[in-house]
Amino acid sequence: MDRLQSKSDALYTQMRGDILSLSLAPDSPLRLPAMAERYGVGVTPIRECLNRLSTEKLVAITHNKGFRVAGISFSELLDLEHSRSAIEGTLFQRSVARGDDAWEARVIGAFHQLSSTPAMSVTGTQGDIDLWNRRHSAFHAALISAAEASWLQHFQRQLADQLGRYQLFIQIGLRDLFESHPDNAPAVADIYAKAMATDPHQDLYEVVLSRDAARARTVFEQHVNLSICAFQELGCLIPAETVVATTLQTQTQKALS
Repeated sequence: MDRLQSKSDALYTQMRGDILSLSLAPDSPLRLPAMAERYGVGVTPIRECLNRLSTEKLVAITHNKGFRVAGISFSELLDLEHSRSAIEGTLFQRSVARGDDAWEARVIGAFHQLSSTPAMSVTGTQGDIDLWNRRHSAFHAALISAAEASWLQHFQRQLADQLGRYQLFIQIGLRDLFESHPDNAPAVADIYAKAMATDPHQDLYEVVLSRDAARARTVFEQHVNLSICAFQELGCLIPAETVVATTLQTQTQKALS
């Protein structure tokens, strides 16, 4: 049983990673025979894994159509960001209130790593983008690591994974603009870079150093709102025919474009 469980978990981890890394593209069909061939297993474990991933909203099940990778949309992106603000903001406030010197040292170290990393730019190398993404995630993980709230932290990790998929999709889409729409690309890249820069994280860092739990929630909400505003601004600039527009343009913007 343990061996079977181990194989099932390994398949789940691999397939989940392929979805989050966009190796399995958003909205792509997940046909059982093709998936069984791809992963070298039978149809039954594939079906079980896809059902498991559907509970995390990484896979969608459509009546009479089977399984698909979960799609992406602007409305869901906003929902994820607002959910993140509520859950991660609460965890941050608890960490500030309860964190000890070891927690503060973790945050200081993570912020030093982030602030010493070349600024996020979709014009950089993929290695530079990956490094920034890892250090950005590590900083946010350090901020909430003293919260002692296992369920909230569980939900936060799920949100972080979902938002990571969106961020990767957007980063790839913005890079593609430099080939398809070079006139639009620099302004778009600049808006994204400003939202992802070190400076917006400085306020979170200062709350940690001052141990100002009363301000923590508000400052975190302001931090998330910077991202939301950037996404909304990007939606007005990105050409409607590009793939990334499916994420950053509302239905109203699409109708007007």
